[in-house]
Amino acid sequence: MADAPLTPLDLLIKSQQVALKVTTDVLRGVRDTAVTGVTRPDELAQQVGELAGAVAGMAGAVTSLAGSTAQPLQDFIVRQRELADTVHTLAEAQAELAGVVATLAERHAEAVAALEKVTAPVFAIVGTEPTPPRTRAARKSAAAHRDTDAG
Repeated sequence: MADAPLTPLDLLIKSQQVALKVTTDVLRGVRDTAVTGVTRPDELAQQVGELAGAVAGMAGAVTSLAGSTAQPLQDFIVRQRELADTVHTLAEAQAELAGVVATLAERHAEAVAALEKVTAPVFAIVGTEPTPPRTRAARKSAAAHRDTDAG
């Protein structure tokens, strides 16, 4: 059975554990080096060399930790930038659509005004009043139309 892929959080936890182990090993080496320096000075040089290797290993673990922590964060930032770009594209498309709808509304209002001009004499002959508009936009358009007819 194949292992499940590690998540960024799993990588962070694993790298933290490795870094903690390396740090513990380095501190143990420092302690042992101090004890050896007092009891067996000849072994001190060997332990100092081992300690230097452990410190180098700790530096590698810290670098690994930084890499495993930074990469998921970098990926997240890149995805957020892509999302921001997508939302910007959507906003531009909605602005264009709003312009198209506004033009459509203007043309429709012009068509209604022309139809009202054509049917007004028929309504006058028949003796009926036009039905008042029911929507806010239609009432506004009708009021503007009456204002232009009166002026």
